[in-house]
Amino acid sequence: MRLLVSLLALFLLAPVAMADDTSPSPFDQNYSAMAEVDAAMAEALAGDKRLLLVFGANWCHDSRGLAGHFQDPELAATLRDHYVTRFIDVGWRDQNQDVIRRFGVAALYATPMVMIIDPAEETLLNRDTRETWGAAASTPVEQARSYFAHWAGDIPASGGVVETSLVYQAMMIEIDVFEEEEGKRLAAAYVEIGHWRALPEAEWPEDFMALVDEVDEWRRELPRQVTELRSNARSMVVEALTAIAGDAPVSAETVVVLDRQNPDLHLDFQPHQSERW
Repeated sequence: MRLLVSLLALFLLAPVAMADDTSPSPFDQNYSAMAEVDAAMAEALAGDKRLLLVFGANWCHDSRGLAGHFQDPELAATLRDHYVTRFIDVGWRDQNQDVIRRFGVAALYATPMVMIIDPAEETLLNRDTRETWGAAASTPVEQARSYFAHWAGDIPASGGVVETSLVYQAMMIEIDVFEEEEGKRLAAAYVEIGHWRALPEAEWPEDFMALVDEVDEWRRELPRQVTELRSNARSMVVEALTAIAGDAPVSAETVVVLDRQNPDLHLDFQPHQSERW
């Protein structure tokens, strides 16, 4: 029975490559990728291209699935003409965290994560959609073609009158700070789990499987909560602006009044509760 349990544990913990044998395996377990990113950044700047970083692993079905999409002739041409692409191995989400943090992201939630960087400013352009490709293997290649063609071009400014409100912007900053703090905790948990995974099974904590399950649920819940917080913040600001405007349409003047009133619009932040992290 103990042998069966041990084999089951190893099966559940092992990062199994679900892609078929013909799928690309471009992640080379380079755990010191910063120098490679520096060189790619310089190449992108010199070539007037975007820097495209794909964070994943060869064990990940969807990481290999996205790499497979990159072999599509139309998408490959877009990448060749407009991007300098690098695949960054993340191990068990615990490696190359310094590269992720370099571009203002505390932790990844799923693999693959895609970062599209403006090399002139070293700014992350697709912050809100960087996790889009977590189900890449089951996403049609046509969607990948459209996505990377969009980000290859000039990106128009987004947002409307609500986004100009200082009250709204302050709420967005609150959410960013919350995500940063929670992301740092989550990233630390990845490192500790990764450390234990490298040890013989006899040295695992007794509650190791429970801790793995906790981290998996945490990494899924955090982005859901952040999305909900952003939606709630916008709804509250819209409601406040509508109340001020009355029967008139919301305008720049309405925003000025709201910002002058500076109402206390409360967001319900729920940090992850953990006995370990």
